[in-house]
Amino acid sequence: SCTAQKYNSDQQKMALKLTYFSDGKGRNELPRLIFAVGGVEYTDELIGYSQYLKMRDTGMLPWGQVPVLTMTTTEGKSGSKQEEEIFGQSCSIARYVAKVSNLYPTNDVDALRSDAVVDAWRDTLDLYYDCYFERKILGGRMQMVPRKPAERSVRLGALVDSELGEQFARFERVLEAGDGQVCVGEKNVEFPCWADLAIYDVVKTLEGPMTKEAFDKLMEDKTMLKSLVARIDPLETIQKHLKKYPYVDLSHMFARVPLWKRTIHRVLFPLVELVLSIKSRFSPRIEQGKKSN
Repeated sequence: SCTAQKYNSDQQKMALKLTYFSDGKGRNELPRLIFAVGGVEYTDELIGYSQYLKMRDTGMLPWGQVPVLTMTTTEGKSGSKQEEEIFGQSCSIARYVAKVSNLYPTNDVDALRSDAVVDAWRDTLDLYYDCYFERKILGGRMQMVPRKPAERSVRLGALVDSELGEQFARFERVLEAGDGQVCVGEKNVEFPCWADLAIYDVVKTLEGPMTKEAFDKLMEDKTMLKSLVARIDPLETIQKHLKKYPYVDLSHMFARVPLWKRTIHRVLFPLVELVLSIKSRFSPRIEQGKKSN
C-alpha cells in the first residue's frame, strides 16, 4: 500500500486512508485525483457491499455512507500511541485533501468560488447516479439499489436532454470568467486546483455512459470545458493515476433493452431486493451476536 505519512516536531506521524466501493469510480474519485496531483500518498481501501454493511451497522461510518477518510495519528518514535478518527461526506473530504495537497486556495474569494464548483460537482453526480440507482427502504433501512436497465437509458436520456446541458454551461461560464480555470486570484496554488479537477472529473465521468455522438453534441459549444480537459489529461501525475484507475466506457449499462430481457428483469430485480432486504435486516443482529460471543 502507499500510506501517507506526515510528521511534526513531536515525532507525530499521520496516515490517511480513503475507503469506497470496489466496483469503480464514484464520489471517491475527486479526492484520489487531488491526492495524485498533490503527490500525497495514502491508502486506497476498496470494499464490497457486505463489508460496507458491516461498517455501517457497527457504527464505523459517521454518516452511514462512503467515502470515508480515516486519519490515524501515531505519536512517539516507538509508535506506542495511536489515535484513529473517521470522517465522512465527499465534499468535506475533498476539501481537506485539497488543503493537505496544497490545491486549495488561500484567497477567500477563490475559496468561495471553488467551494461552489465542488458542490456543483456533487450535485451533477447525484443527478447522474439517480439514473442508475434508486433509494428504497429495504429491511427497515434506506438503501441505494440498481434500477432496471430499461429505466436507466430513459432517465439518462432525459437528463442529457434537460439539466445536464445547463449544468455543463454553468461550468463553462465559470471557466470563461477565470480565463480557463477556477482559481484566478490564487498565486500560491498552481493549476489545476481542486475545483479544476472537480470539473475534469464531471466531464470524464459523464462521458462514460454516453454514446460518442451524444457526448460530442453535449460538448460541441463547450470550448472552455474541452480546453480544461485537454490541459489536465496529459499531466504526468494524472496519466500515472489513470493507468491504475481509468475512466471506462459504460454506455452498455444504459443501452436499450430488448423485450425478453425486460421480462427477466421484472422477475430478477425484486428477488435481488428481497435478498438485500433480508441481509440488511439480519446483518446487525449477526454482528451483535459475534460481539457477545
